[in-house]
Amino acid sequence: MDKQLTTAQLLEVMHTARSNWEALLREAGEARLTEPGVEGDWSLKDIIAHITYFETWATNCLMAIRRGEPLPLPEYKGLSIDEENALIYERQRSLPLADVLRDSQISFQRSIESVQGLHDDDLYDVKFTRATGVAWSVHDLLDGDTYEHYQEHSVSVRAWLDRVAAH
Repeated sequence: MDKQLTTAQLLEVMHTARSNWEALLREAGEARLTEPGVEGDWSLKDIIAHITYFETWATNCLMAIRRGEPLPLPEYKGLSIDEENALIYERQRSLPLADVLRDSQISFQRSIESVQGLHDDDLYDVKFTRATGVAWSVHDLLDGDTYEHYQEHSVSVRAWLDRVAAH
């Protein structure tokens, strides 16, 4: 996004992205959430678990920043994003669907709570996060691992839904 958001606007964007994501999942239907082939071999359940992993990490980082604590260490430091994604997939693919859906709801709610009460200036001022040793803003931390992550995967989910509906 080119325009800087206020905290209230960021929360609205996060809620809207999540609502759109949930509408897409409802369109697929619960019976199809474990069907492979949405993104490579991944099912919608796998994508949900993947997004939840990153959303949880970003939220944990923001909560640590807010408490003045060190950031959690990246679990897969030094790996490419594809290698990291493969390891996360292997670790989470056997989780029951109900657990994945529950964890996703909890993660989203925590991400909202992590933003609530921030001052608008905190979102883009790297001084807010500098004490942790990073040089990105709160918004930089959140966008790719929360609302933009839903939007990113929605493209392939929509394409998959269109393909399976055509058959």
